[in-house]
Amino acid sequence: MVDLHDSDELALFEERAEYLTDSQFDAWTAPSPHEAQVLRQLTSTGPKLLSGPRGCGKTTLMKRAQRNMRIAGRSLPIYVNYGRSMFIEPAFTRRADADGFFLDWLVAKVIVGLVSELDEQGLTDVASEYADEAREFVNAAESDPSIQRVKLPGPNRLAAHLDELALEAGFSQTVLLLDDAAHAFVPEQQRIFFEFVRNLKTQRVTYKAAIYPGVTEFSPNFHVGHDAKMIRAWIPVEGHEYLEFMRSAYERRLPDAQRSTVPNEVVDFFAGASFGIPRTFFSMLEMYLDQRTESSGKKPRLPLQVVETHADQLRAVHRGLKSKLPRYERYVEAGETVLGNGLRAIKDLNEGRRDGAPTALDLAIETPSSSQLGTVIGLLEYVGLVRSTAENVSVGEHTYSKYAIHGALLVSAAALKFGQNPTLADRGRALVRSARTGSFARVVESKLLPPAEASQCQLQVGRCPQCGAERLHESARFCHSCGSELVEVSRLTELLAASIEELPLTENKLAALRDVDILTVEAIVRDRGLIEISKASRVGPTWARRIYSVAEEYVGV
Repeated sequence: MVDLHDSDELALFEERAEYLTDSQFDAWTAPSPHEAQVLRQLTSTGPKLLSGPRGCGKTTLMKRAQRNMRIAGRSLPIYVNYGRSMFIEPAFTRRADADGFFLDWLVAKVIVGLVSELDEQGLTDVASEYADEAREFVNAAESDPSIQRVKLPGPNRLAAHLDELALEAGFSQTVLLLDDAAHAFVPEQQRIFFEFVRNLKTQRVTYKAAIYPGVTEFSPNFHVGHDAKMIRAWIPVEGHEYLEFMRSAYERRLPDAQRSTVPNEVVDFFAGASFGIPRTFFSMLEMYLDQRTESSGKKPRLPLQVVETHADQLRAVHRGLKSKLPRYERYVEAGETVLGNGLRAIKDLNEGRRDGAPTALDLAIETPSSSQLGTVIGLLEYVGLVRSTAENVSVGEHTYSKYAIHGALLVSAAALKFGQNPTLADRGRALVRSARTGSFARVVESKLLPPAEASQCQLQVGRCPQCGAERLHESARFCHSCGSELVEVSRLTELLAASIEELPLTENKLAALRDVDILTVEAIVRDRGLIEISKASRVGPTWARRIYSVAEEYVGV
């Protein structure tokens, strides 16, 4: 059995590629079926937007592109992670020059990434005049967004600076790999970011930016397709190649002694249910290994429970967007309705099909559809519950857009058809699409989102902190009900004040944190040295880092 309280064993299940050592990254990450095509796009000259939900492998692809460019030696690949952009968000409620302050942070992060890459390649004789100032500014700004601005170059001068140093180091171009680039919760930051990259692009400086589907708001002057081409990081759950990829990732990550204790049908079932998201796949394996006993590990009930638990967690993450994105509260609520009706449509279709017919896994929604439904689906895409397959289907005069539904949700809702007395292997096979024709349920918008509920999908502009009355409009300075001043509250402040109960941690870990008086998300993310977290019972170095990562991700993306 695997002892998941042991740090060495836990390290096998590290979910975020940026926390893997170089040797772990090389040994544990497997090439996906469409990786070669994506990597060609990430290492080419044109700007690209790499779209996908959390955990689908965007960082892995960017890190691998960085490695490939290092080996080729023609381009200078600069990796920058903007995941802590939420820590700059309070500036937008405190300072008149917030736009410029955030732009300074974007620039400083690129310079820090430039210096890191030059050091990594041993090019220490090539130096940036802004290095020390940029590093100090990044650290200070993320701790205190009220600090003074520093003199850093603007986007145009930064591009020239990057080009000068790249040519000095012997490279023909510079490629910026911008991870966690467009923050989902602060539209102002997204607008500034996309103007920043528009002005950064030159003949010899280009960028690849990782974004989230559904919730990214582009600036008025930024046009997808013209300013940057969209590419998808998500791995389609179809065909034998997909299963081979997940099996390869599993074999790379777990030692032989541990793999021999996990039945092949369990691996394939989790692969199908993880919806092409490696992080979810390994999270399911971790839970299975942690909970199984000598007897339960050989029965299908435990793997089914694991998948159902993950389905519940995903739904909870979606519902949690009401606190993270309060403006979209009504859309999140409507999303629960859309999910329920969509799963019911797939279930009804599968139940009425004869044995041997293709299993329906997707929804085909009649187009055109309303902006309300588009926003609802966008939020579901951000969480990773649904995915546009970029396929259109024509039936007579009607056209439909196809969306895949998360495998864990399909299992939890009993929406698939397996035949009499299905084995776990039967369930796993049903989750992997093998045919395109007939593998979807056609629906009209009104069946997913009834008109009465669609009419309620309106942006919420906030409430009065004194009486709770809704604002009449965003620019209102005083409450129309009680007359109190309407003071802008930082989203970061609200997220940091959230209870640790909001985090996707086990009850045992939550109890251990409560025992050492760690009660809020802020108590975790402010513990950069992991000193207080490590005081919790049965929390060693690996678990401390994972708890910190979970809290930072809650705040950051």
